[in-house]
Amino acid sequence: MLNNLNDKFINTPLKTKIELYLLPLLLLYLFYFLFNFEAKDDLSIQSKVNFDYSKNQFEESFLDLFSTLEDYASKNQIVIISLTNEKKIVFLKAKSTLENMQKFITKIENLNNFTKIKSFILNKQDENQYIFEIQIDLNRFYIKKIKKEVEIKHEEIKYSQNSREYKISGIISDYVFINDIWLKKDDNIDDLKLVQIGKDFVVLENENRKIILELNNEEYFKKSN
Repeated sequence: MLNNLNDKFINTPLKTKIELYLLPLLLLYLFYFLFNFEAKDDLSIQSKVNFDYSKNQFEESFLDLFSTLEDYASKNQIVIISLTNEKKIVFLKAKSTLENMQKFITKIENLNNFTKIKSFILNKQDENQYIFEIQIDLNRFYIKKIKKEVEIKHEEIKYSQNSREYKISGIISDYVFINDIWLKKDDNIDDLKLVQIGKDFVVLENENRKIILELNNEEYFKKSN
């Protein structure tokens, strides 16, 4: 049988012999290529997954950090009573209104990837002023989206509009008097649209909220059609 196979191989064309010689080499090369490709791919994925952020350390100057906090406080009517550091924990004690305090906390959280509010104590001093104590931990690195000043200001404007009070003073015919402005149906005030005018009430609305303003002043009235 072996002699028969040998005779057949000897009598085969040269092209077929070359193909038979090259086939094992091609298979070996293909196996080697696929094995190396999978190994490199696994290593690249593993290196991304195993990246250790805990090795990142806060190495900036505390003098610069304190200067940034003090500069922001002075521009936003926040009085810093004390500001110290111990083992990368910043102890901050200050006085301000609730609104300015909220902005200050947002500023602190967005200073860098290390600032984290560890503890917070709030005490009311008088009607509008509060004393608050904050511990800012800088010992760990956090993956977070640092908001730019433009984004923060946009949020502050939106918050100011949402917290604004609206007062209706009169309804005459198809017009209403809200916050010293005459409006008709489908007009806008801030981000709200006047969608309905009733006999003694109006409805302001947007995608996120709905406000019903009732008229308590009998001096004004809406004429019925």
